[in-house]
Amino acid sequence: MKFLSVLVGYLFVITSSHAAFKMASYNIRNFDSKKSPTNKIELKKIINSLNADFITVEEIVNTSSFKKFVKNSLPGYQIALSRCGGGGKQKIGFLFKKSVVKLINIYEDNRLSDPTNVMSDLGCGRLRPALVGVFSHVKTKKKFVVVGLHLKAGGNNSSFSKRWRQYEIVSDLVDELKQRNHKNIILMGDMNTTGYSVMNEDYNKFQDLLVDLDMETSGEEMLCTSYWGGTDRHDNIEEASILDHIIYPDNFLGFRGTNVKVHSHCLAQKCSNTSAASLGVSYSSVSDHCPISVNFTQK
Repeated sequence: MKFLSVLVGYLFVITSSHAAFKMASYNIRNFDSKKSPTNKIELKKIINSLNADFITVEEIVNTSSFKKFVKNSLPGYQIALSRCGGGGKQKIGFLFKKSVVKLINIYEDNRLSDPTNVMSDLGCGRLRPALVGVFSHVKTKKKFVVVGLHLKAGGNNSSFSKRWRQYEIVSDLVDELKQRNHKNIILMGDMNTTGYSVMNEDYNKFQDLLVDLDMETSGEEMLCTSYWGGTDRHDNIEEASILDHIIYPDNFLGFRGTNVKVHSHCLAQKCSNTSAASLGVSYSSVSDHCPISVNFTQK
């Protein structure tokens, strides 16, 4: 009997340390656009390998094709997409397991669509909006909010200026959510933090945002989340960078964030600078970005 009690206690410790809720973010490069159709067989493999309960996706250009893909290839998931997607029609979406998460409400905040102008509720700006979703976690019955983001790209002064203004708007958005008594808030997506790895002024501005939010980023534990042509576009070497983030509080749904990971070709190449051929089919026919994930376990 004593042995049985010890065994039960041991199993409880093991199971309680497992991920209670796994969240991920993935920029799927211009999904199924006319110029660049997505390899959906490879994409299915990548998403299934994540086994995530909740995924924020970016750059969903062909929304009807993506909905069909989810229905046919990911039957356990539900999808919700933004209406606006900036000049490139790159919509933001939430992909979540129907058995784990229930959607309560979803809306777009167009202040990020054009940081220098006030957008109407119906208008779509030149940049992507914030997609704000209110959900219920089935197991705990607790509500939580996900803010899906795809911020201004680029590393020049004009891009920096717009992105830094977006940082300020994001901070205001989260403050407003807290004022409406939302306690469990998480931000995910392609933040386009081009200065993160080199720790320039863009990095400092992003750190200021984290301080304002009183949250931490998955980027602190990652070597890369994407690849690009690099500073020398003719050397056949793709360079790793950190653009994607999951930003979360110390206490989310009573859980703590653990086991931060990057997946796909970033994991395979250990974020080392390498050739496009070495990055494989996930890079060439799905996305230059890689999925990132955080497990939320009991505190």
